[in-house]
Amino acid sequence: MTVVIARECNHDRGNLIVDETMIYNMYNKNNNSGFTLVEILVAMAIFVTSITAMTTIFSYSNKSQRVTETISEVQSDARFAMEVMAQQIRRGSIDYSSSEYGGTISSNPQDVLVLLDADDNQVWFRRYISEGHGVAQLSYDGITWVDLTPPDVNVDLLKFYLSPSTDPFGANPSVNIQPKVTIVMATKSNQAAGENIPSTFLQTTISSRKYAR
Repeated sequence: MTVVIARECNHDRGNLIVDETMIYNMYNKNNNSGFTLVEILVAMAIFVTSITAMTTIFSYSNKSQRVTETISEVQSDARFAMEVMAQQIRRGSIDYSSSEYGGTISSNPQDVLVLLDADDNQVWFRRYISEGHGVAQLSYDGITWVDLTPPDVNVDLLKFYLSPSTDPFGANPSVNIQPKVTIVMATKSNQAAGENIPSTFLQTTISSRKYAR
């Protein structure tokens, strides 16, 4: 861009008009704006830091959501197994005459729970290692077993605390209280490789609603 400036000069010897042409290259004078190397490096550093922070937050949010969903699913599966056992305890009673107990509960906790349902048929519960992980199982004869928990749930602990130690419904019972069972169960997800997902601990005490006195 070229600018021509005309300047009028008055002299004592007459009015002489002197045209002084002054040419400026405005691009060279005023338009040398741009980014320096330092400014570019700083901008790139800020951009990379921002992208890294956003990626980290997004990854952490997704991981937290997966962990929450996994814990919820494990708790739901564990509660289902606990509820199946609880229903059988309420409807029946402890089978003190089972070969597992020999007529008397000599110690607690027990690894196997043997009940008698409303029709005096046996119902068994236990923890069993299947394909490298623990599962809660149900049986109606002590021979054929059915899994109560899915393969993606590992049952780390399943214990039964039985009370009283002798059958209150037998001949000449020494106690006059309802049989009750305390179930302690710990489960964890098998699909949590590389993620720190805590175990789910459940405990409940159920009394038999059977009255046979």
